[in-house]
Amino acid sequence: MFKPVEGRFTGLAVPGVAPPSALLPIPGIPPNKYHYIDDLVVILPQNVWEYLYNSFGGGPAVNHLYVCSICQVEIEALAKRRKVEIDTFIKLNKAFQAEEAPTVIYCISMQWFREWESFVKGKDNEPPGPIDNSKIAVMKGGHVQLKQGADYGQISEETWHYLFNIYGGGPEIAVRQTVAQADTESLHGERKIEAETRAI
Repeated sequence: MFKPVEGRFTGLAVPGVAPPSALLPIPGIPPNKYHYIDDLVVILPQNVWEYLYNSFGGGPAVNHLYVCSICQVEIEALAKRRKVEIDTFIKLNKAFQAEEAPTVIYCISMQWFREWESFVKGKDNEPPGPIDNSKIAVMKGGHVQLKQGADYGQISEETWHYLFNIYGGGPEIAVRQTVAQADTESLHGERKIEAETRAI
């Protein structure tokens, strides 16, 4: 039995059924909950279960606890995706940082970038939505340009196309360099992500 339901029962409230968030549409325990499953459930004799089920409904009955194999596959696939994205970004960004005076830089909203960073670092389970540069873009003369004072990151054309091919979105903001820019700070550490920000 799901322990919050047991708590309502022992507290003399009508237990009702376990909330949907406590159950899976497929058998098995989510891998991230398996190590503390004893804190979430309580073992009941069959006759007690039958009494509670007949009195309050709910379910399903669970008589065997095991890790959800489908969930495990999904978790491993998500971890692989995160690693591929972060490793590819670091590789492309190192090459960009090594360029002394790139002829063109692409701008990306730091708000979106931080959401992506939280995802690839495992702080957020869900990936960000499409790239949203709307807050850093302005239309001038029929062309999309970088908004003055915008909070943006500088990335290479290759990095932009890599992220765009995964997430889509936009608009694309490319700034062509006419003079050499100051040297950017290089990456320190294999897992540190940086996108230089510059207010124009």
